[in-house]
Amino acid sequence: MRPGTQIAALAVVMIIAIGTAVLPAMADTEGTSTGSFDLGNAAPSVTKISLSTTNGDLTPQVHNWLVMDISDANTLNDIKEVQVIIKTNTTGTSADDNVTDKATYRWTPTGNWSLVGPTNSTWGFDKIMSDKKPTDLGATAGEWYLLFLPGKVARESTTWDIYVKVTDKGGLTGDNISWGHTMNWYGEISAVDTSYSFGDIGLGDTNKNISTPSDHNIDVKTISNGNYELSSKSGNWTNESNAAVLDWDGTLDAGHFALAVDGNGTVDTSNYVNNSYEAITDYSNANAPTAEAGDIKEIYQWISVADSGLLPGTYSGTYYVQIADAA
Repeated sequence: MRPGTQIAALAVVMIIAIGTAVLPAMADTEGTSTGSFDLGNAAPSVTKISLSTTNGDLTPQVHNWLVMDISDANTLNDIKEVQVIIKTNTTGTSADDNVTDKATYRWTPTGNWSLVGPTNSTWGFDKIMSDKKPTDLGATAGEWYLLFLPGKVARESTTWDIYVKVTDKGGLTGDNISWGHTMNWYGEISAVDTSYSFGDIGLGDTNKNISTPSDHNIDVKTISNGNYELSSKSGNWTNESNAAVLDWDGTLDAGHFALAVDGNGTVDTSNYVNNSYEAITDYSNANAPTAEAGDIKEIYQWISVADSGLLPGTYSGTYYVQIADAA
């Protein structure tokens, strides 16, 4: 074979060998497996309850700050509800809400604070100011705030408690209670009968009762959360040119008149109206709490006039009634 021919044959063989080479198969170099663990739910807790008031006590119709320190190891995002119960210590937490002894407030993440009960009452809270909660709900502890308002007839007592219960989304709870808070006395009064008259009176008349209103008494409305006293006073009554001088010593001098007063319509047990406040017979210790809408109290009066020293005419004056804490 000629040298040139041999080289050509070798070249052909090499081309065929490269073109028909087979690479070895490769196996997977990585495997996966899914792992899991169950994380237990930790119960939340109420670590502190702080009450900030104007004078250290609770007072009806005065706002009070309640600050609650709450923690949850699963973060505060796990908190489902915060419940606040303000009650007398003889009232159970499961008792119905009522205007004298128990009120319930509730916080939720979507609704913020609400008054659960008593509804349609003078219990309340400041919705805007109470919208204060932890800014970082991813934290494990924070403060909740409630600016609440005790109702008008929240019972006067030194035994009010504040109970706070927190519930997480898994249904676990934690609670705490702050004992022995004082609810101060509260009272208000308004006149139902804003005027009255004894009608025609003659010189020397004694113990003449009220002719108008026709029930012969003056109605006042009282609202109070504790026992109270009604007292009254008046002064000289006048007409256009003369004054009738108020007398309260039982002896009518010329130109004088006297007013007797009590709460049951019996002149024999009445007392005289003075020019300074004196307790009205039968109302020196009236029982309370009253209804939130108020109780009607009847005040009876009788007039006596001196037998001389007064000009004819219509005499008028102001009769004052006040409510105060019964000593």
